[in-house]
Amino acid sequence: MIIKNGTVLLRAIEEMDLPFLQKMLNDPEIEKLTGGGCFPVSLDRQKKWFESYDQQKELRCMIQIINGTTIGCIMLTNIDWKNRTAELSQKTKATKEQRVEHDMWDAMIGFLNYAFNELNLNCIYGTVLEYNYLSRKLAKRCGLKEEGVLRNRIYKGGKYHNLIANSIIKEDFDLVYQKYREERFDEKH
Repeated sequence: MIIKNGTVLLRAIEEMDLPFLQKMLNDPEIEKLTGGGCFPVSLDRQKKWFESYDQQKELRCMIQIINGTTIGCIMLTNIDWKNRTAELSQKTKATKEQRVEHDMWDAMIGFLNYAFNELNLNCIYGTVLEYNYLSRKLAKRCGLKEEGVLRNRIYKGGKYHNLIANSIIKEDFDLVYQKYREERFDEKH
């Protein structure tokens, strides 16, 4: 199933996406802005991951602009089907010329809507590096509430950095989604 929302399509990862994903994982600028750390990833290792990827345990979608340009990946991991929770994260690798207005807002809202209203999840949570102001702003715009500081959790650039924990529950998302629809598509119902 393809998730269409505004300026984006969220689609399954295909083998053709592996070089893009590998470049994104190995990009030092993206590494500086994400919570985890990783070792260099070879294309062979990326292919092995793809072959063992279990879509029942996590949902990963490529973010594709309506014009066909792929700009990133958005994912739900650590899905807990009993408690109806999952961890949200996303990465983008695109130039300003490849982007379109509202692309990541559309991607996040579309993905959250799918998580809450198709997968029947109740709480989506995540973390953002304290100094990644753009990701924090996007999370807030999508209704995630900052819940606290996880002190000195990530080591990058020779020092430790804080993570900001955030989450959104379905009943709060329903209000955010209605406001989003009204603002983006002028729907008043």
